[in-house]
Amino acid sequence: MELISDVKLKTSVPFWCSTRVAIAFMVFLGMVVHFSQKTNVSIGLVCMVNHSAVEYNHINFTKTQPISTDDKCPQMKSNNHSDGSLVWSKNTQGLILGSYFWGYILTQIPSGYLAGRFGARFIFGGAIFVSSFATMFIPISANTNWIVFSMLQVIIGLAHGTIWPCLTVILAHWAPKEECGKLMSFMNAGSQVGNVLILSIGGLMCSWNFAGGWPLIFYSTGLIGFIWSITWLFFYTNSPRNHRYISLQEKEFVLEHTQQKLSNSNNKHSFHAPFRAILMSPACWALFIIHTCCNYGTYTFLTCIPKYMSEVLKFDIKSNGFLSALPYIVLWLNTLFSGFLADIFIRKKFLTITQTRKLFNVLGTILPAIVLIGLAFITCQLKYVAVILLTAGVAFGGFCFGGGFVLVANDIAPRYAGVVFGISNTFATIPGIISPYVVGALTEKDPNNWRIVFFICSIIYVIGMIVFLCLGSSELQPWAIEHVDNNNLLLRKNDKTTLKMTSET
Repeated sequence: MELISDVKLKTSVPFWCSTRVAIAFMVFLGMVVHFSQKTNVSIGLVCMVNHSAVEYNHINFTKTQPISTDDKCPQMKSNNHSDGSLVWSKNTQGLILGSYFWGYILTQIPSGYLAGRFGARFIFGGAIFVSSFATMFIPISANTNWIVFSMLQVIIGLAHGTIWPCLTVILAHWAPKEECGKLMSFMNAGSQVGNVLILSIGGLMCSWNFAGGWPLIFYSTGLIGFIWSITWLFFYTNSPRNHRYISLQEKEFVLEHTQQKLSNSNNKHSFHAPFRAILMSPACWALFIIHTCCNYGTYTFLTCIPKYMSEVLKFDIKSNGFLSALPYIVLWLNTLFSGFLADIFIRKKFLTITQTRKLFNVLGTILPAIVLIGLAFITCQLKYVAVILLTAGVAFGGFCFGGGFVLVANDIAPRYAGVVFGISNTFATIPGIISPYVVGALTEKDPNNWRIVFFICSIIYVIGMIVFLCLGSSELQPWAIEHVDNNNLLLRKNDKTTLKMTSET
């Protein structure tokens, strides 16, 4: 009889009109804000900097003629856009883009621990509030000194570094195992939507005469962040047990199918992260390595696509903004598709969880690597072919985000997912510091060195794929299993009793 009631409970709980989907939508919007603030500098630098003056200074300093294909590929000019007022060299621009990640790397592990112990509500909401406040001051800092600008980027990075560990904790508390892929892919899709909006709309803002044009990029993303953080604090709770709007049926269903059946996560004093076991686990190191390798390609694309569109493919700022956003539109669609497909493979038992994660990680690494090799041999005379390849290379990464390594922390250690992902994202942030500087150093001397940039990305993608195929696993790890304590059993028993009384009534 109990088995029959559990089946009825599962089938009677709606998905689309549910509190867990509403929370996933709020996280989706938070990721839109997060990535619009993360990417705004990439498009902003294109119109903030006086590129003509930078090129002139470089020629005079090196006493050499620039290597250029301007005769064959003239720059497309916008009638409403001219160079900005800031004369920052490419190396300086690389340092600015990388400064965000110096802050981002520092808060991953602490926030994973704190979110696992105290919940993600105030950490996630506070992070967006702080980053929004700092974003509003970027236009003033840019006109003061590039070092001040970089310091604000560090502060924004410190705040944003807490978000991904919070995301895994939210997933552990609110996503039943059979819905994990589609809920995670939906939440993560906000990052691609954020990129699309800021790259496309930001390109248009640069050409406006109102308020100087480019400062609007930062004012708008800061204002939206304030609104989201207040809404989040009002709506979200750290456990389904405490949510004011959730139905009793959905509450019991979520509690039955999340990490809370393993331990009483509401007891903050019982949370002790097994750091030694995590660092000794081959499954964790496989996650750390593939995450780091994939992020090298991701951050190269994220921070440098607008520059590549401008310097190599010779698109004007309006076309640059839209075409820089195009890869993320397709990535968004592929991430959603991958999440649903991965859940089907697991639910229908076509593949085990480990086999599913390995399959999607292979697709999300080898396909971008192949595309990047092809992109390395494309010149500006085939600029639209380059855009197609660039779009495909970014979009294929959605296999990893929807059904690959992004979900592994929740697979192998749901109770400690925030800590595991925090450690993983710490390693995976290092490419964000290195990549912009490497691109700036290589392409400042010769634009043709973009070919080297793409070769490096391809090699790193393949390394990550091989390591995860050999060492990767999505099986629940022994050190991640906690026994249910008496308090948790009592709470869940009371929930079941209330649910039964309600249904009888």
